[in-house]
Amino acid sequence: MMQAWFGGFDQISFATDDLDRTLAFWEQKMGVGPWSVFRGLTLAMQYGGGHIALPAHVAVAWHDGRIVELMQVAGDGPSPFHDALNRPIVGLQRLAAVTDDIERDAALAEARGMERFADGNAAGQRFVYFRSMEAPGVILELLERTPMFDALVERLQARSAGYVAPAPSDGLATGAPDGVMTAIRLTGYGNPDQFRVDTAPIPTPGVGELLIRTAGAAVNPVDIKARTGVLHAFVPLAFPAQLGGDVSGVVEAVGVGVGGFAIGDRVAGMLNPFANGAYATHVLVHQGSVAKVPEGADLAAAAAAPTGVLTGTQLVEQGIRPKAGDRILITGAAGSTGRAAIMAALDAGAIVYAGVRPSALGAVADLPVAGMIDLADDAALTQAGPFDAIGDTVGGAVAERLFAHVKPHGIVASIAVPPPEPSAAATQRFCSLTVAFDRARLERFLAEWAAGKRALPIAHRLPLAEAAEAHRIMERGGVGGKVLLVP
Repeated sequence: MMQAWFGGFDQISFATDDLDRTLAFWEQKMGVGPWSVFRGLTLAMQYGGGHIALPAHVAVAWHDGRIVELMQVAGDGPSPFHDALNRPIVGLQRLAAVTDDIERDAALAEARGMERFADGNAAGQRFVYFRSMEAPGVILELLERTPMFDALVERLQARSAGYVAPAPSDGLATGAPDGVMTAIRLTGYGNPDQFRVDTAPIPTPGVGELLIRTAGAAVNPVDIKARTGVLHAFVPLAFPAQLGGDVSGVVEAVGVGVGGFAIGDRVAGMLNPFANGAYATHVLVHQGSVAKVPEGADLAAAAAAPTGVLTGTQLVEQGIRPKAGDRILITGAAGSTGRAAIMAALDAGAIVYAGVRPSALGAVADLPVAGMIDLADDAALTQAGPFDAIGDTVGGAVAERLFAHVKPHGIVASIAVPPPEPSAAATQRFCSLTVAFDRARLERFLAEWAAGKRALPIAHRLPLAEAAEAHRIMERGGVGGKVLLVP
């Protein structure tokens, strides 16, 4: 380990207060790239005697035999990424080594007099931070080697082969408009009255970004959880917060380095739902998180598709992986995610049951399922089961009760946050999933929807300024379709 730290670092990490500006510098002035950008990650760690969770944007690239990482953190300190005045640290911050045995090597570092001052996890990878009075200002880091990390390194190495840096530019976006936009901002945790209508300058797209004039913004269940503070321990909000993870609209400007999209394109995509989200007349979206919407399709309604369609599809295809004839129960079947999961399971040849509230039975009447089940009716669940697998979109106590209706060593897959917790006696395999953007799959769905082959139920369309009422509608339940905000 000591040779790895002092003989050659596996990763060099820089902290920045503007990821896009710093990324452009490394691309155009240093010739490093191509970059993989991860927006809206959460860094969870033990620091200063307590647990902290920080939202962050991270970019990584392979250069000269190691990873170069750029990180912009959001939220307040204290944290290893803030100074004593709670200001985000900027500049060279960490030198890291990758280890196959993080506890062994951490013990070796401590034995050599280094202070272990933070332990954490990001996207399933453990890390440990050390510091020493002999080397002030720089964190020495141990990164746990994982299959996911090795796969990332392989992708970065492959992408870097033959990379040619973009020509220096003036850094100006094409078509960037002047003017003022309207945004709905959340001022604090609580009821829907915490929303306010704000105005702000229309932003200019950074490297790889599109400026979209919003046609529709979907209101998703995660927005309700974020507003009420249910997710505070997982994703703390920095107020005022702009919610909304799904957007559709027209491209009005493109940033440096954008390819495949042009001004005037009709698009739909995903945003970080906890900061700079879709509840605005104009939003910035990274080009890697949008898909084109077919001409003639209802552009505002397309905002109902991205998160629901991709989450439901991935819940089944990656979490359950059903075989033809498997008996599958999908919870929350009346929602967009549940509907997508049902269609994915049916496409795989499974025998599918829709789990819904009695008030939402009408919302799934058009689906060709084997049966519709009230999730509170244990007798009905017992009669239909036991199931080979359950695809859960609701979480909580409802999902935890359902383990009893799954075959021993069957599968329970969930996209709920926080995820349901299997009991100590549960023998089923449990899988928790987080959606990943998939342009090809989303464009395929949008094409089928535009051709009338797929449904995308819309229950309510409200003006953007009525975001509070949209949240009240969602909280009453039994909506039977997506709630949209339309500027």
